[in-house]
Amino acid sequence: MRALDIAATAPTTLSWGQTLALVGIIAGTVVVIGIVVIVARSVGSKDPGQSVVRSWLALTLVVGLVLFCAITFAINDPNLRSTVFGGLTASTGAAVAFYFSSRGSDQARKDILDATFGTDPVPDLSGMSEADTTAALGKTSLKLEVSPDSSKADNAVVKSQAPPKDSIVRKGSSVVVTLGQP
Repeated sequence: MRALDIAATAPTTLSWGQTLALVGIIAGTVVVIGIVVIVARSVGSKDPGQSVVRSWLALTLVVGLVLFCAITFAINDPNLRSTVFGGLTASTGAAVAFYFSSRGSDQARKDILDATFGTDPVPDLSGMSEADTTAALGKTSLKLEVSPDSSKADNAVVKSQAPPKDSIVRKGSSVVVTLGQP
């Protein structure tokens, strides 16, 4: 009966000092996760320019929720504990879905747009005059755009083009050429 009396009189809130200590632990954990993610990406990543934000957010969310669940054991409220653990389960699933779906969403969006609008290969325009370039692109859906720093001479030919030859681009895209002396 004594254990029941102690449980009934246990505090249902944390003291101010305990709350500050927990906030400090959570803040420190967030910083440590960031450092670990940054170091791991810089050492082991195939693409060092890849953002660490998505990884940091997903890991911080999951670890933060686990810490909040641990904190609920310091508070004598079974309803709060059940609610927080339900939130942990749902939010961890959302964090995993966010992390993995966001990575491929940009490529998926591009694939959908390409399938919807179609694509064209970019022809090789190097060495062509502006008139020949216009005629070559006239056989496709691509548009010609002459760079402002191109030569204005009548015998100017294409010295560079963007996107490069054989690139696959969305229909209606522009091909920027720079004209120069042959």
